[in-house]
Amino acid sequence: MKVLFSNSLPFFLAHGGTQTLLESLMRELAGLGVEIEPERWWDEKQTGDILHYMNRPPLLNVRAAHTKGFKVMMTENLDQTASRSRGGLFGQRCLTNLARTFLPGGLTARLGWEVYRELDAMVYVVEHEWETAQYLFRASPGRGHIIPHGMETEALADLARPQAQEDYLVSVATIHPRKNTVLLAQSARLAGVPVVFLGKPYAPDDAYFLEFQKHIDNKWVRYPGFVSTGEKHRYLRGARGFVALSQFESGSISIYEAAAAGLPLFLSDLPWANKVYRQARNTSFVALGSPGKIAPALRAFHAQARRQPGTTFPLLTWRQVAERYVEIYRKLLAVS
Repeated sequence: MKVLFSNSLPFFLAHGGTQTLLESLMRELAGLGVEIEPERWWDEKQTGDILHYMNRPPLLNVRAAHTKGFKVMMTENLDQTASRSRGGLFGQRCLTNLARTFLPGGLTARLGWEVYRELDAMVYVVEHEWETAQYLFRASPGRGHIIPHGMETEALADLARPQAQEDYLVSVATIHPRKNTVLLAQSARLAGVPVVFLGKPYAPDDAYFLEFQKHIDNKWVRYPGFVSTGEKHRYLRGARGFVALSQFESGSISIYEAAAAGLPLFLSDLPWANKVYRQARNTSFVALGSPGKIAPALRAFHAQARRQPGTTFPLLTWRQVAERYVEIYRKLLAVS
């Protein structure tokens, strides 16, 4: 069994969860005996059995791969799309259906909608994104799979270690408008709640990062920067709770780390969070708005938040995640 991985966005342009997923998956699959290679676009002699895309591939690629005998699958993040309101999704569905009916086939093919009917398998990290793919794009119901992210075995053990609690909340995220870092900093200062921010921007001179730096006062808004993994774990173990006010996420690995440490969660009241972590213990949700509206809820969360033994919700190791992917690969290759 040989699997070729393809990812359109280079890691040197944007770090994040996709990089962690892809690197972890390729490593663990190799450990399970699967032959793994990145797609070599310049090598016309490259061979394989399965072409595995990270996010939606062009329809032309899928059809060409099928003519070459490949099975084709993707792991897709529909985080932003799936976090739209019901009305927004309904409107998008109506427009999509109208376009399918009235626009030329060549134009709709460029939009990539038909790929959901032609892929051999599709993987989503959370259920509501797979539901969105079926609702909007008519994804073939029998070809979808839900596989959450995983964690390193050593990280799970390290984050579970006991440590004295300190008086702060922690937020681990890239400093970016999508994460609402500035909004959280403003809310923390207004609420009088200490929050430790861990993460880095995509560029040190990014305007949003420079705006965030204006709010650092080392009392309510603390920013030690992009720290080592060991330091990150120490901050997580010592926190009273974890905060993420993102506009959208897709199975956030930072939230998984917080859950491994047993931290209560304070999250945006949006589908990416309230449809995924509603059953997680000690989890609160807040509607995004002005700092004045968020601050009271943040203050109340901080007052009652305490780290608890055990994980906040069930977690898998990356090896267990890879084993689920292997099951899909085997089923694909068993079908002629």
